[in-house]
Amino acid sequence: MKLNRSFARKAMASALLAAAAMSSAQAANFDFAGQAVYNTDVVRISFSLTANSADFKTWTDSWQTGLNFDPVLQLWAKAGNDYSLIIEVDDNDKLGAGQGSLDAGIQLSSLSAGQYLLTLSAADNYAKGQTLSAGFTLDGSTPVAIADWTQSSIDPNFPNQKGGLWSVKLNSVDQAAVVPEPGSWALMGLGLLGLACLNQRRQRKA
Repeated sequence: MKLNRSFARKAMASALLAAAAMSSAQAANFDFAGQAVYNTDVVRISFSLTANSADFKTWTDSWQTGLNFDPVLQLWAKAGNDYSLIIEVDDNDKLGAGQGSLDAGIQLSSLSAGQYLLTLSAADNYAKGQTLSAGFTLDGSTPVAIADWTQSSIDPNFPNQKGGLWSVKLNSVDQAAVVPEPGSWALMGLGLLGLACLNQRRQRKA
């Protein structure tokens, strides 16, 4: 009986170590980049944490001394059918290599396991309220192409406007993906519909 108990304890310890290894192996670092077209564009990145984080970090490195627009980051926690604002940061260039003085960054010593959304907008397109459904300050305004827009930030290249490049790093999360804009979903839907019609025609001819 003593041998069995000892074996069971060892097996349990091995299982716990394996589970811990799997949990830590799931956490990964993500790099996302793209091009904003208008000053009203908001990039959305969904991510999850399966365990509490003691050192959450995310930052941009795309400002490049005014070659591109001044970015803002907002972090949201899933709350029912909406998201609740945790923090919004305009400037923080102390988190990663390649950051410029107007790049944004968020670092939290505690972030609970759960579903989150990271949004990236151009200053001064800030969150309107404490929920994502409240929108952003430039919602409803006429979109202006980034290349033609005079951003209000302090900029060594002012008034020459900048590029639309955005780049964001996300550290030690389990899964992360860019959420397509509604317009992108519509285009994807049209593309799929077109493929379905083409497939039906081929089947009829066959």
